[in-house]
Amino acid sequence: MKFNALARKAAKGPAPLQHGGSVEVEDLIRFVLEHGAEGATEIERLCALHGWREDMQHNPDGTHFAPMAPWARACAAFGHRGVAGLLPLLESPRLAPYAIGVLQDVRSEASVAALLAFCEQADFSQDDPLSAPSRALAALNVLLSFDKAVVVPIATQLALLHLVQRVWEQAPTTQGRSLALYAVRGAAAHEALQWVQTLVVEDAELIAARKVALKRLRQRL
Repeated sequence: MKFNALARKAAKGPAPLQHGGSVEVEDLIRFVLEHGAEGATEIERLCALHGWREDMQHNPDGTHFAPMAPWARACAAFGHRGVAGLLPLLESPRLAPYAIGVLQDVRSEASVAALLAFCEQADFSQDDPLSAPSRALAALNVLLSFDKAVVVPIATQLALLHLVQRVWEQAPTTQGRSLALYAVRGAAAHEALQWVQTLVVEDAELIAARKVALKRLRQRL
């Protein structure tokens, strides 16, 4: 997207201008991935110009407007300093979800390492699929579990296996354990397959997730 195209979207509806106008979160991420530091500066300019809000706006009709200021902050941090610029945001409970969202779209070994390091320090005993740890593990699943996965060294794959094994033990819900099974598809295939084969599950959701994990891991051998 060109600079003037983003500026035009920010200057018109349907959302109020303080909620980005017609700019979508995906626009900001793609823009900074394309334009780097210059894109980051432009996003900061638009954020200040239109007074982008820090908080979500819930509307009477049940819709909502996303808080564009924290998304702008996360995108600008990446544009100026790369993945390293997002690390301080991961330490903030309020800003971590936005940093995680950007890291998921960066699709690099460095972004995987940052998400993995965050998860290794996180508590997965919460019953909240929207928590920052769950979002980060879901991002790792997106980055590592499919055909066009980010290529990472075996040490990273083994670290992911150790992480999902801990999540499996800590997660208080079927949903959390299912996420662990889906995410293990990106782990070291031989070791992960051995572990998944030892699991005894009875819940229908976990049976389905285990089946998906086994199929993918066998394909990767």
